[in-house]
Amino acid sequence: MARGSLDMQSFYRALVVDDEKSSGCYMVDADGNVLLDLFAGFALGALGYNHPALVEAARSKAFVQASVNPTSTPFVAAPSWFDVLDGLAPHAPKGMRHIYCVDAGGEGVEAALKVAFIQHGERRRAAEGKPKSPLELSDAEQRAILIDNAGTDAVVIAFDGAFHGRGIGPLSATHSKVVHKADIPAFPWPVAPFPANRFPRQRHAEENEKREAEALRELERIADAYDGRVAAILVEPVQSEGGDRHASASFFQGVQRLARRARAALVLDEVQTGVAISGTLWAHEQLALDEPPDLMCFGKKMQMGGFFCTDAMLVESFGRMYQTRNGDRARGMLAAATLKAIADGDLCAHVRDTGAYFLQALEELETRHPKLMSEARGRGFLLAFDLPTVALRDDFLKRARDRGVFASYTGTRSVRLRPHLITTRADVDIAVGVFDAVLTELR
Repeated sequence: MARGSLDMQSFYRALVVDDEKSSGCYMVDADGNVLLDLFAGFALGALGYNHPALVEAARSKAFVQASVNPTSTPFVAAPSWFDVLDGLAPHAPKGMRHIYCVDAGGEGVEAALKVAFIQHGERRRAAEGKPKSPLELSDAEQRAILIDNAGTDAVVIAFDGAFHGRGIGPLSATHSKVVHKADIPAFPWPVAPFPANRFPRQRHAEENEKREAEALRELERIADAYDGRVAAILVEPVQSEGGDRHASASFFQGVQRLARRARAALVLDEVQTGVAISGTLWAHEQLALDEPPDLMCFGKKMQMGGFFCTDAMLVESFGRMYQTRNGDRARGMLAAATLKAIADGDLCAHVRDTGAYFLQALEELETRHPKLMSEARGRGFLLAFDLPTVALRDDFLKRARDRGVFASYTGTRSVRLRPHLITTRADVDIAVGVFDAVLTELR
């Protein structure tokens, strides 16, 4: 039997990494080739390969104990779980002091939507003069819930181009690529347009403003059409899988106002945009929202999934949000160590500075290769640009990899860059030099 033949997803594989020899922002593949990694495992990586702080955490006795002694954390916790929470607490988003942990980002989105539905349902019953807890309903009413999902016609409004995960709930709110949804049943939830700003913004200011105003009007129309049934409005600060699509802070402020008017939870999906890659620890810090979002989902760089939430979204009813493992202590230790290293190294400021330098270099490349490269855009290390066709984009990525720079794709024809947070200006210069050479070849 060939090595890896049991892996159903082996045909996706671009390379095999030697993660022992890899270091910092540079990966070494199984053949010994060294590549500057601007992919970071679809933004999984934060601190590069074999970062000392993470290696130290993984070698600790507490990590070993957490790894070999799994606990049902909500029900029977070990002391090290409280150490994890103490390590995470200083990094919680402002106004969001409650955390719920699961294993991955998509599962975190699923859990956040459950909270929104629970809160919506409890408010709805209270307005009808019924008990808040479903356990206090009559036997007939409880049976109607179990058999016919009675009273569960609430919806989530998501956006065209969104990607929120592959579970049935998050997938129902995903509207980026048909490959994600084909043949899989989904909830028929409403879809609002996402304005997808054009770049450079100053050149397209009037068009972008018009798009955002139209998108907010349509969102308002949808919310009114589902009056009383909207449990949540779910949105990414930057639509990553959908093509690195951006909108202005004023657009998100408008979304929050409409969510408040609809009595719907505002759920921000920061699975890819969180943990400093935008230049602030959480990307929504740059949106100047009137108040914290109700729920904010995390994953990827956190090494686990989950959400933070405000006091108003806390679910206290026993068993309603319980899962067997609501917090893997080992993954939580890596999350806390990652966040501490980011703070100790002032990596948010580093990402803002180096990200601006990278974006300027990409914009200069665009002026040198205007027939091939367009729409250079970014926020921190959330960087992307477009090529004219899918074929050219894919050819560009292959040629760049052959020259020692590993990047990825998104949307229909976009190159997606997700550098590790420790990437330097010298690394950027290497990447831009390779990009320039490849674009020259493609002329």
